[in-house]
Amino acid sequence: MNEHIWWYLSRSTGIVALVLLVLSLVWGVLLSTRALRGVDRPAWLLATHTWLSGTAIAMTAAHLLGLVLDGWVSFGVADLLVPGAATWQGATRTAEIGTAVGVVSMYLLVVIQVTSLLRRRLSRRFWLIVHRISFPLVLAALVHAGWTGTDTSNRVYQAGAITLAMAAAVATVIRVITPSRARRAANA
Repeated sequence: MNEHIWWYLSRSTGIVALVLLVLSLVWGVLLSTRALRGVDRPAWLLATHTWLSGTAIAMTAAHLLGLVLDGWVSFGVADLLVPGAATWQGATRTAEIGTAVGVVSMYLLVVIQVTSLLRRRLSRRFWLIVHRISFPLVLAALVHAGWTGTDTSNRVYQAGAITLAMAAAVATVIRVITPSRARRAANA
């Protein structure tokens, strides 16, 4: 077995988790705004949104597992759970801040997912407020990837990261300028 398998696992699952987070954000915006109302099917969009976010959680867990099992960076449990606790040889201050942002991102992801699982037991207003944390979550995940990712000098990675950032930005703009279903119903 390759001695760097855990490092490769951590890198790849981190990238996949980021892609899934952005896709989940875009899908959520399509679902909440009904921007594609001529061709969309809300049940299908909701199922896809749920799958994307759940798979992003699984990839984030695999990302953390790879970091713990990798011998090069030697992350411990505290490094993964306490923002700012992770330091490693050769890391810049920016990378250490980026790692702390990644820890905070993980907590935001968990809070959003848990409240979504408890959605029927929460008020709609509270759930919506928490769910809107998805926008800063995706921004934080992009910052984490940009500041700590070891693939940031790779042109393909850069193109992908720019594409993801643009998709998240477009989804955010669409969400801001498109009225929600509740506002559309009130104005009708």
